[in-house]
Amino acid sequence: MITKQIDKESLKKLYDRDFPLWAEINLQLLREKAYELVDWDNLLEEIEDMSRSDLKACISYLAVILEYLYKIDNFKDLAGGETAGDSWKRSIKVARIEIESMFEKYPSLKTKLPEELDYAWIEAKKD
Repeated sequence: MITKQIDKESLKKLYDRDFPLWAEINLQLLREKAYELVDWDNLLEEIEDMSRSDLKACISYLAVILEYLYKIDNFKDLAGGETAGDSWKRSIKVARIEIESMFEKYPSLKTKLPEELDYAWIEAKKD
């Protein structure tokens, strides 16, 4: 029983020192229904980060698509040759496949990603 071995302040400090142990202890506290000892602030932050990680990946793929579409529209002729832009097109295809795959796995991302278009464009312009 972990409830006798840990106090709330020690657990909060453990978050920065040993995250895997912090997570393990919080999981055990939840299983034991020792809710008063759970590091709720950090746990809720971690859950929020988890919920956004897949959206961040989709935004990254969208930024790749936007970047290479922009390059194709504006720089393909400068690259020269018939195959100019082929690697950009392949990158776009891969990014689209990844986004579609994530949409299949997490349908809620379909409604969230369009809201992030402006941010994806900001990221695309960095490259």
